Amino acid sequence: MTRRPTSLSEVAELSDSMTEFGLNFTDWLHEIRRFSSRTQLEHSYANEPRILEGRFTEARIADAWLAAYAEHVASVIGRPPPDWAFLESRVAAEPWFSDVLGSPRLRESALARSPLAFKRRNLYTYSVELPLRLRPGRPRKSAEEKRKSNSERQRLFRVRRKAELKRLRDLFAEPGRTAVRA
Repeated sequence: MTRRPTSLSEVAELSDSMTEFGLNFTDWLHEIRRFSSRTQLEHSYANEPRILEGRFTEARIADAWLAAYAEHVASVIGRPPPDWAFLESRVAAEPWFSDVLGSPRLRESALARSPLAFKRRNLYTYSVELPLRLRPGRPRKSAEEKRKSNSERQRLFRVRRKAELKRLRDLFAEPGRTAVRA
């Protein structure tokens, strides 16, 4: 069983055709549904994906799409967009319309409704899917992360107790001190 990409750089790494790019990008959208914090989401677009131009026919569009999503997600969660998203190589050479099938009305709608992050890159889409379910509070942790955290907490507890017992023993070991017995 293959693992879904959890970052935009993994989407690019796994894509050698526009079809693969579409499938991997959709898998990334499914993965970010599971994210519960802005930090997790920020990690998913922070690292620059490899440039796809030259690998397949519409790769320049894919490069622009990754940059547009990185900027759009950053603006939605209130974080600064990554610098790599503003590189010239991340802009489509010609205007590209998704989901319009040549209809002039749908093209007009895409021109009007596309988020700024997409318009900057010459991409026009009727809607942008962003299935976020961020929750207030702490992000979810895996069972392994919980075990590691609990283990560290227990270790620190034992260290503090050991130091406390040593201080008590030293206190009662001083000359002239006697332990009080009940």
